[in-house]
Amino acid sequence: MKLKALSKYDGDVDTRYGDCIMLYDDTSLIVYDCGHSRHAEEVEDFLQKKFLIKQVSIVISHNDSDHTNGILDLMEYLYEHGYTVTVYSALYLKNTKEILDILDDKRRTSEKTKEHILEMFNKIREIVEQAQEYGFSVENAEVNTKIFSGTIVGPTVEEFTKVVAAAVESGEASTKIDGETVMNAASIQLKIKLETADLILLCGDATPEYLHNLDIYNIIQLPHHGKLESAKKIFEALEDSHSKEYLISDNTGSGETSGGSDDTVEYMKDERYSPALSTKNEIVDIPSSVATAIRETRRVKLGEMDNKC
Repeated sequence: MKLKALSKYDGDVDTRYGDCIMLYDDTSLIVYDCGHSRHAEEVEDFLQKKFLIKQVSIVISHNDSDHTNGILDLMEYLYEHGYTVTVYSALYLKNTKEILDILDDKRRTSEKTKEHILEMFNKIREIVEQAQEYGFSVENAEVNTKIFSGTIVGPTVEEFTKVVAAAVESGEASTKIDGETVMNAASIQLKIKLETADLILLCGDATPEYLHNLDIYNIIQLPHHGKLESAKKIFEALEDSHSKEYLISDNTGSGETSGGSDDTVEYMKDERYSPALSTKNEIVDIPSSVATAIRETRRVKLGEMDNKC
């Protein structure tokens, strides 16, 4: 598969476009998040040019608006044009019993807990209900779920239920787990091999604590739009962090409270990392001349190191 991570439009640095990453081959497309109606329009234009694509999978990493706001518009287009569509999301109600077990509160009923969950994760609820109205397939994005040539690799059921239980107990979606809000922490993670033979991990705004087996990947999306604190945790977890490539889906216009990659870019420069592929300034395509240039730079650096040894 090839990758296209969408960016800002017409030089607009104020609008909060959010994330949208496309993974595609000649006949199928995965849309990983769609945070703005403008992204949905871009995906629609893309599909008009790729007329052999008839199957589309939409993966919702988590409930935040900068990852979901364009999905309803996109689904409407897909429905009107007869695409075969599957929506993959955390279907929170399937784990109500496990969530209640964690809470261990006999006063809570299953029905009231379900109502509370649907209130907090309202954007996903709306998307799922609309998908069902259109007759689209809706699948629980649990570990080992296959999506074309990709696989869901996180979060685990234990991590997922811990996050939802924390939200239910506090009554606030802003409750934090490992430094990330519960909305972010258990973002759905997708592993997929690209046309370049690189194995990439897409992880939304997930807490690094929930990212596993990082050393197997060639390219890792730095979560929460390149947030420095999260990036450092990933670098520390890797056996050789300098041997990897990194993707940043920078949330243009989001401000300090929603990530942003400037500090991470400077940190990576100071620590002599190859520059991350970033949507800060433009669309990221893999394979692309940018990715090829980064690989060539890395090969030169490794060669220099070998000569010194």
